[in-house]
Amino acid sequence: MNRAGLIAQANQMLNNNILNPQQLRWMDKPAGDPSGLAYLKPLDSLLVKQTLSLTEMMVGIPGSAKYGIFNNKNEQVYYAFEESDFCQRAYCPQTRRFDLHVVDSANQELIRLRREFKCCSGCCWFACCGGCSQEIMVESPPGTVIGSVTQECSCWRIHYTLKDERDNPVLKIVGPGCMCDGPYACCCENKFTIYGTDGATEVGAIYKKYAGFIAESMTSSDTFTLQMPMDLSVRMKAVALGALFLIDFSHFVENRRR
Repeated sequence: MNRAGLIAQANQMLNNNILNPQQLRWMDKPAGDPSGLAYLKPLDSLLVKQTLSLTEMMVGIPGSAKYGIFNNKNEQVYYAFEESDFCQRAYCPQTRRFDLHVVDSANQELIRLRREFKCCSGCCWFACCGGCSQEIMVESPPGTVIGSVTQECSCWRIHYTLKDERDNPVLKIVGPGCMCDGPYACCCENKFTIYGTDGATEVGAIYKKYAGFIAESMTSSDTFTLQMPMDLSVRMKAVALGALFLIDFSHFVENRRR
């Protein structure tokens, strides 16, 4: 890559206004629905951008993750920030316990995502054991569970099941045969396919986007897109968003410099 391209990437990475609501255009809440999930009703896609962590760039230890969540008009829908333990971020970043708070432009918490620490989780071969399975709970409003995402046992590709509040399977996610990450992964398509209730019909996908050579080299800050059916219930759309964050924390959180 030429010098001009690297400079453009650096400017894009550093000029991040996700944390500055005054410089952002926020999505208007649909009329007639007071719930916090109303923003998701007219959407069939979301763009999730993780903010740059200067701590991670300087010392190689991830800071608390922060994300901007946007619609296809580049309007910010939500803002998400992580609450977790420093030691777990430093020594077991992929399996750490966290609460992810999802708020609106008024800083009102609308969705909470919770994952418990499981030191043995991650390997698809042993995910049939509860202590070895990645799992995230989705609450909206906070304290009211509306669904969950659970890793299932598999021989090769990563499998996740998206469940409703009654623990009934609704959607499934199957990961790519090979997940690529890092500065040289520009040609890889990290596609996590979302299947319907029959387990065979593709209804959407989660993609990890290549962030550029500099960002991929120095941080684990990632960008994802979520595609989902327009007529999917808002609760399951929130669960699908939870699946996106679980995929990020489980598979793409390691800093390449470590």
